[in-house]
Amino acid sequence: MAIVRNYPKEKEFIYNNKIIVKDAASVQNAKELSIALDNYWDDSIKVLKIRQYGIFNTIIKPQSYQPERMSRTIQYMSDFLASQGYNHPTLTPIIRTDTVKKEWRTTVTMEVELNKKTLLDSISYQLSDPILQNIALKNSQASYLKKGQAFSNQGINNELDRLVTLFRSNGFFNFTKEKIFAEVDTIDASLMVLQLDPLSQITQVTEAKEKNNQNPSWKISIQLRNLTKDITKQYSVGQQLFYSDIALIDNPDSILTHPPLKRDTLDHLVHLYTIPKFKSALFKEQAFIQKGSLFNESSYYQTLNNFSSLGAWQQVDGRIALVNDSVYLHYFLVPNFRRSVNFDIEGSRNTAQLGSGNLLGLSTNMTYRDRNVQRKAIASTTSLRLGVELNLNSGSNLTQTLLWNVGQTYSFPNLLIPFVKKVAKANQNVKSNFSMYGSYMDRLDFYQLKSFTTSWGYEWKKNKNGKQQLINYRPLNIELYLLNKFSQLDSLLILNPFLRSSFNEGNIVSQSLSYTNIGNSSKHPRQQEYLRLGIEEAGGLLGLSQKLTNNFYRFLKLEAEYRSTYKYDNSEIAWRLMGGWGNNYSNNARLSGQLPFFKQFTAGGPYSMRAWGLRQLGLGSSTFYDTSSARQNFDRFGDLQLEANFEYRFTFLQLGSYKIGSALFTDIGNVWNTRDLGNDLNAGFKLDRLYKDLAIAVGTGLRMDFDYFIIRIDYALKMKDPTRQNNNGWLNLSDIKWDEIKSNGLRVNNYAWQFGIGLPF
Repeated sequence: MAIVRNYPKEKEFIYNNKIIVKDAASVQNAKELSIALDNYWDDSIKVLKIRQYGIFNTIIKPQSYQPERMSRTIQYMSDFLASQGYNHPTLTPIIRTDTVKKEWRTTVTMEVELNKKTLLDSISYQLSDPILQNIALKNSQASYLKKGQAFSNQGINNELDRLVTLFRSNGFFNFTKEKIFAEVDTIDASLMVLQLDPLSQITQVTEAKEKNNQNPSWKISIQLRNLTKDITKQYSVGQQLFYSDIALIDNPDSILTHPPLKRDTLDHLVHLYTIPKFKSALFKEQAFIQKGSLFNESSYYQTLNNFSSLGAWQQVDGRIALVNDSVYLHYFLVPNFRRSVNFDIEGSRNTAQLGSGNLLGLSTNMTYRDRNVQRKAIASTTSLRLGVELNLNSGSNLTQTLLWNVGQTYSFPNLLIPFVKKVAKANQNVKSNFSMYGSYMDRLDFYQLKSFTTSWGYEWKKNKNGKQQLINYRPLNIELYLLNKFSQLDSLLILNPFLRSSFNEGNIVSQSLSYTNIGNSSKHPRQQEYLRLGIEEAGGLLGLSQKLTNNFYRFLKLEAEYRSTYKYDNSEIAWRLMGGWGNNYSNNARLSGQLPFFKQFTAGGPYSMRAWGLRQLGLGSSTFYDTSSARQNFDRFGDLQLEANFEYRFTFLQLGSYKIGSALFTDIGNVWNTRDLGNDLNAGFKLDRLYKDLAIAVGTGLRMDFDYFIIRIDYALKMKDPTRQNNNGWLNLSDIKWDEIKSNGLRVNNYAWQFGIGLPF
């Protein structure tokens, strides 16, 4: 359904476009081809619609139907199908005009019969230069063209680009795409056999045609055009020249003719500058191309990317020049602002974990950044946070919590490993990270918590097949805690034994490894995927000493998360699966049982199970928190978490680059304990109780996309609450109760409003 505005009077106008693919390999394949072909309507016969309010399509200034333009559309669509391997499609346009009031609405339907794909019979390299031929054959496994694969222009184009890149990465500086071509042989070899009998000739042609119709196949031969000696000559790298402090308005070509006066020469590179903002040793550490090596264009671009990722420069450009018989590599670097200071103010509204009341949290954050410590592109970040929680209930102390924390991090642009020389490597973006944090929290009348954490780790980034891979390894992570308990906390711990593990005094020495892979799916360009795997181990080596086990936790923690987003023109489908498991294997009676609470899993809030408050879901189907300590709201922590989230997102109004959208979603999951269950078995994970323990939320929301950030307001309903005592936990839709009173007298809403910045996943 579409609303029409400003339509031409008493004229046929384009009201709708349809594409029907009849003989696709699958329903999904037909759908993908239909979406792709919709982009190839000629502008003169394509309806222009905008979506409003998520329901209506509005046609703005509909165009008169021009039948003479149909041939262009057929040509565009045929060319696209040929690029996908369908070289003999049949496209049939069907025109239908309906009269609605005074509107002459024309629907243009394109019926597409793909017919059989043309397959590749054979692929050969017939390069007249022996060195180029040898390089091509050695790397043929990476070819975009394979026998039995569908013929496509895009595949041939990709293969020619691959070969050009391959040759330019082996010293052939002057080799370009104009010097290579693909010859397509569509002639059946049987037709080349001479037949003198006219009847035999007819039979020969008929059989070849029938064979081609049943199993069309073509031969591809990659060949070179007429080459000169300079094209087939391999060049080596002469010098690398780094211009480290040029201005944003400077023209690189002008700098080549009038370079900076100051220069340092280190082995195979030259550092040119006006002001010594960077040490010359930095460029020696980061450059992995050696003087005298064969020119490698891929390595040159990787070097540019590496310097761009350091953060010390806001813009990186380059030029390649041929000097005598050597290639000179020039890098033009525009420095970033070295120092910056940011201030932020945050506010939050929450219910108390300890005591009772509605709390208002206020905090201020100051962050100081230095992107070029010691003039070696070492990034430094200093942060300071001050906060206070105020009790809004009358009759109570106004101030509930005071806190501050200070942190310092350094990120070094290379691997710092004792006794190992700092050497840059191709296709690797590596960093060494060091951090220290100290914090103090005073929960008045309950406890004081002081902590100090520090860690050392390494980070590797790599782009492969259009995806970014990130590996983060921290061989050393130290967390020290000092807790002073007061009388009111001791009283709560007597009433609520589950809280005891949350306030154990223990320290952590651990190591962790995580892997992240982000990018578009190779099979579906509209689909973006995210995968994260993580493992943390604490106290393994310390457990060898009986003295140290009295103060340090010993545990193993595993995490996995997968996200997928499939985008359509005005909507998208997104889903997320995550799981986490932890095991405290300490044999110390005081520190055994559960993970420390700051390492446990939680659910609820704007980025998790949205029908529950922050950290308010779980454990399992236990009613412990509903039956103890009247009118108390306790945070829930678990050693095991399973969660799945599904969203259908759509835009219903667009104003310029700003969009207002919505979503329909469901969240499914919970957190459990795996050990130290006491007498409450319902808090533990059991496979036969999984259905009963799962919480289910449904909801909708409003998303305001301001291009640079998204403001999100979600409303979620507890469709299934494991602690609900009636109807097996399901909400009675015929008699919806918007709130319930738990056994401890606490009134709990069956819904929640959540406010967030950015998408939930």
